[in-house]
Amino acid sequence: MLWLLLACAADPDPCTPMCEGAAALYGGCLTDWGADWSAAGYTDEAGFLDACTTWAFQMRALEADAGRTGDVDAECTAREARFTAEDATCEDYTGLDWNSPPWQEGT
Repeated sequence: MLWLLLACAADPDPCTPMCEGAAALYGGCLTDWGADWSAAGYTDEAGFLDACTTWAFQMRALEADAGRTGDVDAECTAREARFTAEDATCEDYTGLDWNSPPWQEGT
C-alpha cells in the first residue's frame, strides 16, 4: 500500500498546477474587469478549481475513449506555462477553446 502512495506522490497531476495558474490569471482578469467569480458562473475560486479539475477528468475519459494517451497532460503543461508566464494576458485564458479535446484544438 505504501508503494502505491509513493507512486502517486511521484507522479503529480499536471492539470492541478494548470488549474491553479488559470484561477490566478482569470481571477485577476475578473478583478480588473470589476467582476467576481459569480459573474463567470462560479460560486468562488474553489468552485472554479473544481470545474477545472472536472474538465481534466472528463478530457482524460474522452482521450481514453479516443484511444489516445498523454494529450491532456501535455495540454495542461502547456497551458500552465501560458497562464503563469510573466507576460500572460487575459486573452491567454479567454482565447482558449475549453470545449474541444486538446488533440482536436491544436492549442
